[in-house]
Amino acid sequence: MYYSLIKSNLAPVIIFSVIIGIPQGRNLNPYYEPSKTHHTSRGFTNPYLDPDQEKKSLVDLIDMIMEDRPNIDQIEKKEINVFTVNDLENAPQWFAVWGGHSTLLLSLDGKLILTDPILSEYCSPVQFAGPKRYTPPALDKNILSMVDLVLISHNHYDHLDYNTVMLVGNRAKWIVPLGLKPWFKEQGIFEVNEYDWWDEDLVEGLKITCLPSQHWSKRTVLKEFDTLWASWAVEYKKFKFWFAGDTGYNAYQFKEIGEKAGPFDFSAIPIGGYDPRWFMSNFHINPREALEIHLDVKSKQSIGIHWGTFVLTTEPVDEPPRKLRQVMEEKGINPKEFFAPVHGKIISFD
Repeated sequence: MYYSLIKSNLAPVIIFSVIIGIPQGRNLNPYYEPSKTHHTSRGFTNPYLDPDQEKKSLVDLIDMIMEDRPNIDQIEKKEINVFTVNDLENAPQWFAVWGGHSTLLLSLDGKLILTDPILSEYCSPVQFAGPKRYTPPALDKNILSMVDLVLISHNHYDHLDYNTVMLVGNRAKWIVPLGLKPWFKEQGIFEVNEYDWWDEDLVEGLKITCLPSQHWSKRTVLKEFDTLWASWAVEYKKFKFWFAGDTGYNAYQFKEIGEKAGPFDFSAIPIGGYDPRWFMSNFHINPREALEIHLDVKSKQSIGIHWGTFVLTTEPVDEPPRKLRQVMEEKGINPKEFFAPVHGKIISFD
């Protein structure tokens, strides 16, 4: 049994899950404020989930691991556009480019913003095992040195990638949720601002707002829920952008974001990584819930991210865009309002 598992495409998932999968206990929270419902004395929590909904047992984890997943060797490889420095020099001043997974390059009148950058081959603590890319990065790494601001939603390995972080280094300002600044300091990166939900700041001439999401954090076996997770709003010259990060759905937080921080001109919302639902639903939205969030936050235009790059869950790799189009048609919404982008292709706001 173990030999067959090692040979199977489940092996990277097993390694990944052991590292970030099982809650192990919480450490004391130096940021603790009793008045805040997402704070606990030992970390952070989701105010619209019961405690038993935040944790999965070892049996649940094993059951999830044993479910069949797409084999990356059998996935049809598609040609993608790699956005280069030359493309950047000839691009409009207002645009977005999806680099794969949750990595987005955004230009607001020439100011460059990057979200959850991962250009590594594996989303793992090591680069010889773990979930492997089946779609190469659609951003040239040379662009990273030109970025002004980087938004980090949380500390999972597919969103906070050491190798890509080091390529950016101190050349950009890092915007992170509470608790992540010490990790960056350990890597020799000091241009870091950390925020709690609903904190606002002016950074590099951009208005930054740290906003809620429904997720969790874990980077080592012995720590979980010890650093915060977040979504982010960025406003510049009356243009408003929202980055959802990773999230599950609830009927409260996103409506509140829409009322207090919206409406948004452009948003990046995850549409993949949602099956099996019995395991993923509290922390990962499906395309139908993604559309609900798009409407809740009052986004004029959104793109679907967090799909088409790594096999982390059990849905077919090409299913998220198809399901998004299906629910858009059911609700009679213009398909240009919320769509799955093409890797490396410019989305212009001009």
